[in-house]
Amino acid sequence: MPAPNTSGKRVAPLLVGTLVAIVTGVLAAVFGTILQAQISYAGDTPLPWGAVLALVLAGSLAVVAGLYSERVWATAACGVLTYGLVAWTGLDVHNHLLIGWSNHETLPGPALAGAMWTYGIAVSTIVALFITAGGLRSRARRA
Repeated sequence: MPAPNTSGKRVAPLLVGTLVAIVTGVLAAVFGTILQAQISYAGDTPLPWGAVLALVLAGSLAVVAGLYSERVWATAACGVLTYGLVAWTGLDVHNHLLIGWSNHETLPGPALAGAMWTYGIAVSTIVALFITAGGLRSRARRA
């Protein structure tokens, strides 16, 4: 009697994890970049509340990727893809949504928001990894 075919049991989670990481990473990059441009001012002091919400969005979508696919690496892949897309967008000199830190003298608010969003993705991804790992551990204990 031949051994049962288990290749489908290994390939399906890989495909699901990859697809979910790509979709959530693209969503986080697009909507996060739009959201980070929202800034309020208290006098002359910029309050980049959009960048903070964009980081929460990116971290939340990374957690969704990991918990949905039940793979911690999907969380990391989502974060890496989000950062890669945002960094690539930042290379466009005609981009008016993501202002680089080199413009902080003339546009301090947008430059601060852009820097917070671009470099904060790493922090939100690390936090998302801890949350996902804890969620998957507790899910495994209940099963």
